[in-house]
Amino acid sequence: MIKNWKAYAVEFLMLFTAVTLGFFAENIREHQEEKAKEIQFLQNVHYDLERDYADAQLVIDFNLEKQKLADSVVHEFKSGRYLKEPADMYYFLKGLSIRKMFEHSSSGFAQLKNAGGLRMIEDKSIIKQILLIENRLAMIDRLQDIMDENLLLYREKFSIVADAETVHEMNNKQIPGTFTDPKLSLRRFPKPTNPNPFLVEGNKEMNEVVNLIVNVLNTTRYINNHLLSLKDEIKKLDSEIIDKYGSKFEE
Repeated sequence: MIKNWKAYAVEFLMLFTAVTLGFFAENIREHQEEKAKEIQFLQNVHYDLERDYADAQLVIDFNLEKQKLADSVVHEFKSGRYLKEPADMYYFLKGLSIRKMFEHSSSGFAQLKNAGGLRMIEDKSIIKQILLIENRLAMIDRLQDIMDENLLLYREKFSIVADAETVHEMNNKQIPGTFTDPKLSLRRFPKPTNPNPFLVEGNKEMNEVVNLIVNVLNTTRYINNHLLSLKDEIKKLDSEIIDKYGSKFEE
């Protein structure tokens, strides 16, 4: 009887040990899977950050060049030369109708959200930086929406004061293609050779056009400030990700 009891005890102990080891093995497996997902998510975020950093600088350069073009418009308007010699004013105003938006590369960030990835990231500093960047992106999106609304108003007003025949000539002679150089992008519409006068009486209508584009360009200054801050935040986050996880990234 005593022997049977010991045998049962040994069997129970073996069964208990097997279940316990199985439980721990499953936990280890799940932890390894989550760690692999964490690394993959952060690698994708790293790629997003690289693209965003480069694209942010392109938009900054574009906006700075556009601000210079707006200064030329104000100078032309102040001089009143556009009333008799409208070619330069057409050239400047037509170029200012072009926009370049910052478009966040969001594949890695989207994966984090859809898979509840933030809970998988153990590093609190990285989580904090990701949330900071997401807030910055939301602010940039709002400012770009405001800019876009004002730009639409500007285009509508420009279409009223600009001679259709002259605009048609500029459209037909524009340089096709996609430009990374902001100077080329903003100057894709050539200066008209023999433009008709603007459809304005005095300065009132043109004053409205100039005011609208000045407001658009003022918004680009706020956008650029946020893009510069975004670049700093991207650099900080990407450095942390590379330092802590870069050695585990897949080639």
